[in-house]
Parts: sequence; C-alpha cells; structure tokens
Amino acid sequence: MLELRRKLFHFLSILLLIIPVKFFPFWLNVFLFLSAILLNLLIIFRVSPFYNIFEVFIKLFEREKNLETPGIQSLWAILGVFISYLLFGENAVVGIVVLALGDGFSGLVGYYFGRRKLFYNPKKSLEGTLAFFTASFLGLLLFTDFCEAFVISLICAVLESLPLKLDDNFYIPVLASFLGEVL
Repeated sequence: MLELRRKLFHFLSILLLIIPVKFFPFWLNVFLFLSAILLNLLIIFRVSPFYNIFEVFIKLFEREKNLETPGIQSLWAILGVFISYLLFGENAVVGIVVLALGDGFSGLVGYYFGRRKLFYNPKKSLEGTLAFFTASFLGLLLFTDFCEAFVISLICAVLESLPLKLDDNFYIPVLASFLGEVL
C-alpha cells in the first residue's frame, strides 16, 4: 500500500509542476523552485518546526530505507525539474511528464508485476521498463509528435533501467527536456 500511495503522490505532485512552467512568469517560477528546494533541505536536515509540520507526510509517503534522509528523492526531483526549466524553459514540461508518468508507472508496475529482472540491473524489471516507456510515450503525445515522443521515451526508459549512481529523479527530467529541445 505504501508504494501505491507514494506513486499516486509522485504522479500528482510532479504533474502539477506543468502549471507554473507553462503559465507563470520566469521570476515567479525561480522563486517557487528555490522555495521548494529550501523546504526540502529543511526537511532533510530535520530543522524544526518545518520537519515537524511535514512529519505526518514523511510517515505516509517515505520508504523505510529513506527515513534517514527524508525528502531526498523529492529534492532530486525538484532540482532536476528546476535545472531543466533554467536550461530549456517550457520544454521542461517534457521532463516533467517523463518523470511523473514514466518513473511513476515503472515503479508501480515493477513493484507489483515485475517478474523478469534485467540481466544488467537486477533491481529493475522488464515489466517496469516497458511501463516506463509506454506511460512516457502516451503522456508525451499530448505535448510532442509521435516520433519525438517515441525517441524520448525509449532513451529515457533505457537510461532509467541502468544501474547508475545518480538519482533518476534528477537526471530523467534533465535528459528528457534536453531531448525535447534538440529533437
């Protein structure tokens, strides 16, 4: 049940970032992103009263293994989307969609239905990787053409499946936004 709660929160909270990226002025977005980054840092370092205010959400949505640094994955996601926005402007929407839908659905499908582990990364499954591709592709069709959505989804699904040290919540939105810019 925790994974389902986490992924629903993941979908909604990240997809909501489309609104400011598409409709708010640059200065307001910079302020909002920097505020979110600061809030995440206050939570990670357990600064009162901020940590205390968000403690109930941490207990609802954080995995046991992440309780040592609660909010770290959220920080990586905000940093990834923020850098995408600074570098690629409105094309950050591509990164937001891929992170929210691709990463979200791959986690759910992999957790509940992942049976065939990838030979190069036993922490990931073929089912989760296919879910990443499919969800990203379908979501991107709302913002890009068929070929662009296909290429971005394929590259990001493969990259997300690799056993890299860097958090995918950071590099997926940057990579997807970059691909949206250059394709």
